[in-house]
Amino acid sequence: MKRTRNIAFIVELLLLFVILLFVIVTITRTFMTSRSQSLYARHLTEAVTLAENIAEVTRNLPDQESAAARLDALEEVQETADKDGDTLRITMLFTGENGRQDPFKADLSRKEEKTAAGSFVTEYITMFYDDESEPIYELETGWYRES
Repeated sequence: MKRTRNIAFIVELLLLFVILLFVIVTITRTFMTSRSQSLYARHLTEAVTLAENIAEVTRNLPDQESAAARLDALEEVQETADKDGDTLRITMLFTGENGRQDPFKADLSRKEEKTAAGSFVTEYITMFYDDESEPIYELETGWYRES
């Protein structure tokens, strides 16, 4: 009995193999994108929380020096340093519920507009994840202080 191979079967098998590889690659890319988006969302949430903490602690303080002294009392703050004249650089460490620690840097600057009855202070808080050059979050907040 003579056995012959069916070329159509081999072509079909190779085609199914290529389709399987395509599906595996597509699913893997989907999961990798999902992981990336999940990490970004987690870092963004942590940055928002830290920026809110900075804004609450430094509200109604008269100057950057008193803000730096008050920020040093926060448990998340590792170091505060003057980046340049009007900007304060804050190194922070966010500790999550599971004990994972994520490093952040924040730039705090303020602008004061004097009026006859007092002054309006605007604070700009820019959050960076670790040593990234692009900010992950920016917060602008302000309050009115009577003279």
